[in-house]
Amino acid sequence: MRLPYRRIDPGAAAVAVLALVLRTPLLFAALPGVGNSDEPLNIAVGVRMASTGTLDAHTYRYPGLLYEVIAGVTQAFRAVGLHVSSHGAMRIENLGVAHTDARSLIVAIRFVGVIASVATCLLVWATVRGVLKSFGTSERWGRIAAALAAVTVAVSPLATANSVYATPDVYAGFAVALTLYGTTRILRAMPHGELICGFGVGLALGAKYLAAAVLPVIVAYALSPGRRKDLLKVAGIAAAVFVVTTPGLVLHPGAVLAGVKAEAIHYQAGHVGAEGDAPGFYLNALFRDQPVLLDAAGVALVAVFRTGDLVRRTLIVIFAYAIPQFLLLSTMAVRFDRNLVPLTPALAVLAGVAGPVMFPRRHRRAVAAVTAAAAFLPLASSARLYPRLDEHSRTQAAAWVAHHVPDDQPVAVESYGPWLDPDRFHLVPLTFATDRPAVQARALILTQHAAGRFLSDPVRYPREAAAYRELTSRYRLAARFTAGSWIEVYVPR
Repeated sequence: MRLPYRRIDPGAAAVAVLALVLRTPLLFAALPGVGNSDEPLNIAVGVRMASTGTLDAHTYRYPGLLYEVIAGVTQAFRAVGLHVSSHGAMRIENLGVAHTDARSLIVAIRFVGVIASVATCLLVWATVRGVLKSFGTSERWGRIAAALAAVTVAVSPLATANSVYATPDVYAGFAVALTLYGTTRILRAMPHGELICGFGVGLALGAKYLAAAVLPVIVAYALSPGRRKDLLKVAGIAAAVFVVTTPGLVLHPGAVLAGVKAEAIHYQAGHVGAEGDAPGFYLNALFRDQPVLLDAAGVALVAVFRTGDLVRRTLIVIFAYAIPQFLLLSTMAVRFDRNLVPLTPALAVLAGVAGPVMFPRRHRRAVAAVTAAAAFLPLASSARLYPRLDEHSRTQAAAWVAHHVPDDQPVAVESYGPWLDPDRFHLVPLTFATDRPAVQARALILTQHAAGRFLSDPVRYPREAAAYRELTSRYRLAARFTAGSWIEVYVPR
């Protein structure tokens, strides 16, 4: 018997292709250098797991999903006869300064994240499309709204950049999108909602201890009286997925708790150069990344009180995640814009669901045109990400040092600096150069991601900025490179 042909929606396909085209070139950025602060350690842990044949990461700053992905890709490489050295896969010299001898392995690991990011876009599309179709919105406008909602994630510079790092944020974003898709199936009395929600919540916990992902599921069942008994199924599936992704929960529960506690203390105690005014920082980051989503959140808030039952319940469920998650981030002393990656899919769903039902039919064309223009506004920034992520300034700085500094001379390198041959120079790795103000080096290398944190804001960091001025008074600027983040090379006066 022939199966009925199901045509692929051209809008969904176009969004997937757009997201893939923007992300694929970034897979190769900076290699063989690895400049993300978390990526080298994450890859080292995953490769070690593959080498020792265990699923237990023995480190719990993050839960285990990311490490299992890395270990799985490593095992797959070895299974087909490709050599992966436990040492050469990631050689770490300093914070944000690493080098890999396994470039193809890193690209493959990053590509899994890209697929997760593209799948996140498609889940946003499916969520919006399903809700609007059940609500009775016309086929045409439902497809347009779903495509525009997915586009906001596809062209987001923040989502694009973080999709190519071996870090947990992209997986957390996928898990949230999967959970929200499941909750809308529950609201629409569709099958498999509890299964999807269980996997989504379990993956959210296994990716980044994202407990806020539980809230929209609870609210969805609270708004669906006839299905509340299924909440136990969700809890069971989520717990099983969490244990599978983080087996330390069973093997070393005390160590997992200590890891979670240590990370919580870190976010509350502060992180030099990345702290203060978290609410304003995150709002500003959202506005710079995808401004239409902030406007859409306001429209969705109004729509809660002015729309039909299904849309109202959907918006309430999405807000049940988005508001607590934003408030949680805003209460922390430490703030990084990557923490918004798991929030973006929820805002995109709010935009897609609320927009078509809040405006009269006679205004829909104009609203759609304005929304499309706003949604695609960050496209140019995403298309220009490669030079920034490639950090060519690091390569230039390394070449300058190799040409001008004799062998076996001391070279002091701050965090996020260039990779230098450890067999040629006497390297002095410094988190911040002012940690050792008396350092004597033939070359002193300062970076935007280290020294720049303080020099760009001397009002907030007067002591640190003064310390850098004092340090550089003993040196003279010999070279400055700006193809990416800036890097300055100083030599003694």
